[in-house]
Amino acid sequence: MKAPGTAVGLAVLTASTVSAADDLDWTSLALLTKAADAQVQPVIDNKASYYAGSPRGIARAVRQLVTPFVWPNSTFHHDEALLPHITEMLDVLTERQHCDGTYTVGNRHSPPDTGFLVEDFGIMVRLLEGDGHEASPPIADTIRAILVKAGPGLAKGGVHTPNHRWKICGALARISRITENESLVSRIDEWLAEGIDIDADGIYSERSPIYYAAVTNPSLLTVAYELNRTELIAHVRRNLELSIEHAEPNGEIENVHSRRQDQNQPAGDNMSGFYPQFREMAIMDGNGRFAAMARLLEERVGHTLGDYLASVIERPELAAKLPEPEEPFKDFSKHYSDAGLVRWRRGKLTASAFGGSDWFRAGQQTDFYNRFASGLSTNPTMFRAWNGGLVVEGVRLVPNFFTMGHFRSNGIAFGADGAAKLGSVMEVPYYLPMPADLRNENGTYALGRSVADGRFYAMLDFENRPASMRRLKTDVTISPTEAGYDIAFEVTGERDVELTIELTFRGNGTFKGMEEVVGEDGTKTHHLIEGSGEYTLGEDTVTFGPGNGEGMILTDAGEQYSWHRGSFGLAGHKVYITGTSPMSYTLNLGFS
Repeated sequence: MKAPGTAVGLAVLTASTVSAADDLDWTSLALLTKAADAQVQPVIDNKASYYAGSPRGIARAVRQLVTPFVWPNSTFHHDEALLPHITEMLDVLTERQHCDGTYTVGNRHSPPDTGFLVEDFGIMVRLLEGDGHEASPPIADTIRAILVKAGPGLAKGGVHTPNHRWKICGALARISRITENESLVSRIDEWLAEGIDIDADGIYSERSPIYYAAVTNPSLLTVAYELNRTELIAHVRRNLELSIEHAEPNGEIENVHSRRQDQNQPAGDNMSGFYPQFREMAIMDGNGRFAAMARLLEERVGHTLGDYLASVIERPELAAKLPEPEEPFKDFSKHYSDAGLVRWRRGKLTASAFGGSDWFRAGQQTDFYNRFASGLSTNPTMFRAWNGGLVVEGVRLVPNFFTMGHFRSNGIAFGADGAAKLGSVMEVPYYLPMPADLRNENGTYALGRSVADGRFYAMLDFENRPASMRRLKTDVTISPTEAGYDIAFEVTGERDVELTIELTFRGNGTFKGMEEVVGEDGTKTHHLIEGSGEYTLGEDTVTFGPGNGEGMILTDAGEQYSWHRGSFGLAGHKVYITGTSPMSYTLNLGFS
């Protein structure tokens, strides 16, 4: 592979180089070309909706037209009918660019969001400047002017999240190389001097696979390639190795531990963004496991990969043939301590245990632990499992305890016996009379939030007021068995608290051993009262139980839950097992 940082933009795939190449991966190129061509007409048909949306969407739409236009194997190669659409959309983007060089994408004058546009603009400049059509250089000049204007704003601008730093670095690296503005590199150096936020397992601090794939990895690779900062490649390699451990053969990746919006566990294929990174690193390292993941994604979501054709045109080395694939999915058990996650893989059965919720305290007594907000890991799913095509989407516990919501573990331990241990204590106060030396003769006290649970506000000066506490202690042990897993619950402390264990199953399989329950809204669920239940999907089956008697079914997420695009609800078919504290109960899960 060509060394990063050399001959950038000078060797894009053109009509002459493609026709002379016999060592390209034509399987991948044919797939990417078909997917890219399929994007053209929808862009044209929906142009008005792009104008009504964000500049990021418009920039990507332009790229989706430019790429087939310059690509010799596209059915739209040098199709001049595309040119009015391209120039019109670029005129809109030129007009929407602020005087400081940034764009508004929800966030006003947003440097990080501008970085996403720069990614598209930078690739398009190189594709157009390497193209032989007479219309391409003027279009490239228009985009180059946008990049020149964007540089100072990105170099001065700030961020909201950890991954924004690397997006800005990648954008500045592109602008610096394309416009020959080396002054921008000093800002990249400032951001990089903070250190890359990746732990020993290869998990970035936001713990979000969506952002691994869409922002952090590609941004670091861009800086490595553009500025020859090859030391950054090791972080990406480590994250891709981790991502295979967290991936499933069905094309999805575990995200229960995420601190971002993907923690609500969307079902199905969600790994397409990793495709170009697996491809690049497979070729760079001769890595057969990475090659296998690239092929897996081509097989499962190839029709969605059209955007990545531009990358292999810009950098022909990415179009090289992949190494011989090697089996990526191997048996293992591992504790990811920083993320509070345990993963087991045994043949077709994979499972995750999660106890890494964020319990935030900012140092002041008025800041409470049981906080839910954007940027915090709050998913209450403690266990997930994949058994071939059958997925246990989640196991959760809901106590009827002062509307505090689901059980979330305060950490996770992993023993030599292979068992994962979770636990936490919910504490809810009743406030007592104010000490004599702190009484106010006017009867007016500070407006504040209940310190221990954060559920309500009042003018009671909670921070200085004594309290008596009601407590509910929960311990959970998840142990591998020959047939699957046992999940043992020990709930103590407050007595007579109603408890509900919620099991969610993906797909349209068949249940046995339980009666169907129809709610007031028509929703169908199951309540396992005695014996064992069974769920079968295709050739895969899971048995679960035993039932734990009659009881109240609880689904309340609690008073505190609120974060950007957040949702506690899991899609799927529900089975409920109920009980009352104190409770000692073991859920047996058997897979076949």
